[in-house]
Amino acid sequence: MFLIFGVFIRRVTNAIKGLEHFIMRRSAVEILFATIGLIIGLLISVMVSFILESIGNSIFNHFIPVIITILLCYFGFQFGLKKRDEMLMFLPENIARSMSQHTKSATPKIIDTSAIIDGRILEVIRCGFIDGNILIPQGVINELQIVADSNDSVKREKGKRGLDILNELYDLDYPTKVIHPTKSHSDIDTMLLKLAKQYHANIITTDFNLNKVCHVHGIKALNVNDLSEAIKPNVHQGDQLHILLTKMGKEPGQAVGYLDDGTMVVVDNAKNLIGSHVNLEVVSLLQTSSGRIVFAKKIEDTVSL
Repeated sequence: MFLIFGVFIRRVTNAIKGLEHFIMRRSAVEILFATIGLIIGLLISVMVSFILESIGNSIFNHFIPVIITILLCYFGFQFGLKKRDEMLMFLPENIARSMSQHTKSATPKIIDTSAIIDGRILEVIRCGFIDGNILIPQGVINELQIVADSNDSVKREKGKRGLDILNELYDLDYPTKVIHPTKSHSDIDTMLLKLAKQYHANIITTDFNLNKVCHVHGIKALNVNDLSEAIKPNVHQGDQLHILLTKMGKEPGQAVGYLDDGTMVVVDNAKNLIGSHVNLEVVSLLQTSSGRIVFAKKIEDTVSL
């Protein structure tokens, strides 16, 4: 008896959680029209039940009305949810336009540890390039706390920076929610994949390997590094640059400088100009897995200290 009761409670709990996840993924307008459809289905089922009661058959009186009520409520709910755009046509134009702007709910975004420590995602969100709710797994917060308590000074600084970024994210006027996995997982990546499927969410990361794993599992990953690479200003062969040469290159006589976006610029026969601002002309570009490298040559008599 207790075993059956336990199974029943578990099923009910899972159903409630499933309903919660469904509601959280939908906009308020979608839920409103789905509820209207549900009520219409319920009203129709009541009228049908009155008709069946007049027949007088006990089977019709007890079982059929229940089945009809369930079916009509379900179809009414689905009709209101799927046909909301057509239903908006019956409302005044100004109300319909206002409500239609909120009918499509944006996909929520789960942020992993690497993206939080990186920090650039904070500015991306602040500038309005991210839509949908931001979801922070409790496991990510725990990992940040572990890193912040590390004996390694470099890891400790990264962990503290991540926690600071997390606090700044909470301070933003943006919907942010901490989520908890229903089961414990052996590693963070597995937890992120499970939560992404559970919440139908995208994952924001800077982890190249996690990016590939998401692709295998059919989960959309938004890599901050890809975004950074995409918005870098284009540099073409023949363009002129003015940069500070900061260190020696790998080859003899080479000097290295950096553009404002962090792109490395390599200059031959410029070792003696390290520490100076130099006018350069772009000779060629090399795209690597870690980013672009610009090769340039000096423009004579244009050195400034």
